[in-house]
Amino acid sequence: MSKSPGTAGTRDGRDLRGELIAAAVAMLAQPQPVAVPSLRSIARACQVAPSAVYWHFPSEVDLRSAVLDTEYTSMISAIEAALDGAPDGADRLVVAGDAYIAWALEHPGAYQLLFESDDELPATRAEHGPRLQRRIVERARRVDPQAPFAAALLLWSAWHGVVSLLLHKTEWDWGITPPRGQTAPGGCPHDSPLLTGILRRERFPAP
Repeated sequence: MSKSPGTAGTRDGRDLRGELIAAAVAMLAQPQPVAVPSLRSIARACQVAPSAVYWHFPSEVDLRSAVLDTEYTSMISAIEAALDGAPDGADRLVVAGDAYIAWALEHPGAYQLLFESDDELPATRAEHGPRLQRRIVERARRVDPQAPFAAALLLWSAWHGVVSLLLHKTEWDWGITPPRGQTAPGGCPHDSPLLTGILRRERFPAP
């Protein structure tokens, strides 16, 4: 005889169902790990024995760091290439945001490892980051001449939020971007009123 969800697991006055939910909620009070593929799965993909991986990476931590270095460099290069190749008159902040979001949607697992895990950004990984950061902050001066870094951080927060929604809540039509692989009029892969509003927030002075 099956038990209803409301009564299953209740015995001797103990609400085990409620305890299980509470335990899971308590665990979620801490960030959950986002794992790089295991050494065994990577070795299997390369058709080598797992022991061969250790000739190049003493531990899974070393492999994880090398993967993150590679992916971070890929992201920076994609954004810089988009900025360098943007046509005259293009809004460089929109170009940077489009490139950031496009890279994230094309590399969802890597994006999660970079920005949704607790991994640090050591010197090797952050080598190219400051250069791009300076370019974005300089462009953000037109949004807020007095606090360009804060404006740039606000933009990045919006880009990150867009990526997170598109990656994790795929059942919703967020009205942020056309289907993947398509482009909006003018060649931009993403047409977000949210981001446009942030870029033009000087139109809405604080009360």
